[in-house]
Amino acid sequence: MNSYRYSLDKSSTKFICPNCNKKTFVYYVDTVKGKYLSTDFGRCDREQNCNYHKAPPTGKRAYLIAFLSLKSITDKAYKLVDVNGVISIVPKSQILEQNANSCYISEWYLKTSTINYLSNESKYFNTDNVSFINEVKTIKPHDPIKPSFHSLQLQDKIIKEYDSQEYDDNLTTFLLSKFTFDEVQKATQNYYLTGANYFWNNATLFWQINHKEQIQACKIMLYNKLTGKRIKEPYNHINWLHNAIKEPDFNLNQCLFGLHLINEDYQKEIAIVESEKTAIIMSIFLPDFIWLATGSKSGFKIELLQPLKKRNCIAFPDKGEFNNWNTKATELNKQGFKIAVSDLLEKTNFNNGFDLADYYLID
Repeated sequence: MNSYRYSLDKSSTKFICPNCNKKTFVYYVDTVKGKYLSTDFGRCDREQNCNYHKAPPTGKRAYLIAFLSLKSITDKAYKLVDVNGVISIVPKSQILEQNANSCYISEWYLKTSTINYLSNESKYFNTDNVSFINEVKTIKPHDPIKPSFHSLQLQDKIIKEYDSQEYDDNLTTFLLSKFTFDEVQKATQNYYLTGANYFWNNATLFWQINHKEQIQACKIMLYNKLTGKRIKEPYNHINWLHNAIKEPDFNLNQCLFGLHLINEDYQKEIAIVESEKTAIIMSIFLPDFIWLATGSKSGFKIELLQPLKKRNCIAFPDKGEFNNWNTKATELNKQGFKIAVSDLLEKTNFNNGFDLADYYLID
């Protein structure tokens, strides 16, 4: 059992909470010195109304990672699928706390992983006796698991069900407020954009169809029909079709969104953005390009970009991502790719995360 140098006071003594000013605050105690820490380290007992909690800044720092699934694969490791569908093998010793749909993973491990974490909530765990061993390197690699595919029959069934409904998904409703019916219809048909009430009412389904016409995945997201923004509160509304239809053995292996379009015109230059929504919107604004989306910042990588190796491409990273994407493109170009990276959004005064669709939709 772990020993903790700092722990919440187990007595009934309460103090004034620095956040809500109620006498409901429990201090942290230094168990070695037998003294309270400074007055802002503690937890408010008003969990529903205040929820203030500040742990001492010592020990092992960990970040909150939301996941779609977390399965034990050996006595020392978990297979984690995060909300973007990225699969990681995480040593059990590095998961310091686990909840139903999220867990705290040590900063030490995250620095060596491909999991996005820097903007996530973090806290410290006072586990001085935890031994950090890189079990990832000791796990023997298994034979590659064959990717799963959704059937064309399933897609056709869902599309027909969607077409028979008397409503539009929230994203399509937003698009219709910005473009003509014919423009939206053409774009949504090109990308097989559909809606369904999986997980949330009026959600949008993004089919990931590869250049061989195989359906590698289908991402489900919920948008605000007035702003066109993804709903991220109180959590990121992202999930997957294989979870909705309960296929637990589905092996998620993503491809670029819109990849099926690259065979339609070999003369067109390919444009790459992060967001699926942005790819659809830009296909209306600038139809002379074939617009593809990585689905996430980390999706700009050789595994997904490989089918584009012989094509002329231009990438439009979101504001703040230019350096990362440009560095990766430089490495890929040494391997025979032909990818230019635009710094258009870096020249704007907008906040990080601003994307090309935002730029073109400005009134």
